[in-house]
Amino acid sequence: MLGLRRRSPASAGLDAELGGLSAPSITARVVSAATPMTVVAGVVPVGIAATGANFPLVFLMVAGVYALFCGPYLAASRCYPTNDASSAFYSLIRHGMGKVIGVGAGWVAVAAYTALTLGLYGLIGSVLSPLLSALFAVAIPWQVVACGAALLVGGLGLLPITAPTRLLSVLVVCEAAMILVVTVANLAHPAPGAGIGAALNPHQLGAGTSRLSAQLALAVLGYIGTELTVVHTEKARSGHRGVAWATYAAIAVLTVLYFLAPVGLSVTLGVEGVVTAAQADPAGLFGSTAHSNLGAAAATLMQALLGTSLLAGAVSFHGTTSLYALYLGRSHGAPAIIQKASRRHGTPYVASVAQTVLALLAILIVSISGADPVTVLFYLGDTAGAVGILALLLLTALAAAIILMRRTPVAAHDPAAAGSDQVTHRGWAAAAAVAATAVLGVLIATVMVKLDTLLNVPTDSPLPAIVQMSYLLVLLAGAAWAGWHWLFRPEIFAKIGTPPTTITAPVRVGGL
Repeated sequence: MLGLRRRSPASAGLDAELGGLSAPSITARVVSAATPMTVVAGVVPVGIAATGANFPLVFLMVAGVYALFCGPYLAASRCYPTNDASSAFYSLIRHGMGKVIGVGAGWVAVAAYTALTLGLYGLIGSVLSPLLSALFAVAIPWQVVACGAALLVGGLGLLPITAPTRLLSVLVVCEAAMILVVTVANLAHPAPGAGIGAALNPHQLGAGTSRLSAQLALAVLGYIGTELTVVHTEKARSGHRGVAWATYAAIAVLTVLYFLAPVGLSVTLGVEGVVTAAQADPAGLFGSTAHSNLGAAAATLMQALLGTSLLAGAVSFHGTTSLYALYLGRSHGAPAIIQKASRRHGTPYVASVAQTVLALLAILIVSISGADPVTVLFYLGDTAGAVGILALLLLTALAAAIILMRRTPVAAHDPAAAGSDQVTHRGWAAAAAVAATAVLGVLIATVMVKLDTLLNVPTDSPLPAIVQMSYLLVLLAGAAWAGWHWLFRPEIFAKIGTPPTTITAPVRVGGL
């Protein structure tokens, strides 16, 4: 018909869902990805056992770093249309540092989020297997639970994004409520002579540079996922404005939970007692206080919510990885097959199915080898994934600084921002981007130095070097893809990073 253009199923599906997510829905997806129950019940006790009890202050420091990063991150993303900004790391690094590095960064993002997703299945199986075995009075191996979780997450990945978002919203509310209930109970049952002041003594931060470095490296893991808000820009009801609201809301929610939970542990067990208890049983520390102060039923419920927290994180990361793959494929940054989407829902089914197959293979390999799923899948996979995300945060902060310091102004493309003084704020945003680049540079150097601690391996283990070299190879592979097209297919290279022309009116299809 005259004046109409045929669009691909992927573009049509994305158009159909454009505007489907509210800011609270995006916040729920991002908080789910951070898996706060896992951080509170797993990362915090491990950190206390290894380095001491001053984690509330450390989390405040890391929250400040993320808030510093998010200002220029959001300001730079507003310089581009929503269908371009949704590529997040890939988009900003490409615009700021060139297509070759940008494509390599996009490939690193897919690898990092895939590692984060796969790692969660090991802990899901280990946490939920005992509960399900007790419930059904029959032994259920962790492999069965993990495979079931992978298939469930894969199935949800084939549905419209608003469907799993409703589930994530419910799970996040229950998870946060349980953390707060246990924390309040801990605060209401203080150990003799214990108080909030001792847990917040700033003198503890100066107890050793090495210890503080390890604490910062561990605390960073709790905020991995907050950067995912921008990935949902194209699907946000309020465009860039809703994404900005969701970003700071997610950081605020996580910081409140991460600050209060270790304070409660220090109050109910004492500053010295919590270290001793964490060293004796880090995995059971938070649950044991729930059992002591609230009863056995509360401890069982908390363990179940830990499992659903991990499941919610897997759903969120799975969806993010699929979106990154779709954005890369549709903008010629990767093989076109990965952008294939269903005609009905517009969901990238090739990327989703590929992740499910990888998850099942990972579970099978760990099972055949007889390795511990928590040590190998969870600790290795999620820590390796977090390292990749931190490297991307550094590159993105640098790219944002370059974008915001350009002399030629870039107008805001968000309709909700029409008439705003976007250009006026470029100065402070650029300064914040430079500061964030410096701080993140120090932070990632700290993480690299303490990578053996994060991976829970001896100092002479080759695993830290393997993780670092793996990301370097992925980055080079993506850069080589772009470089090959630059040399031999310049007409395709010219299209790299070009988003599809999606100009239909937003249609709200659900969400919260």
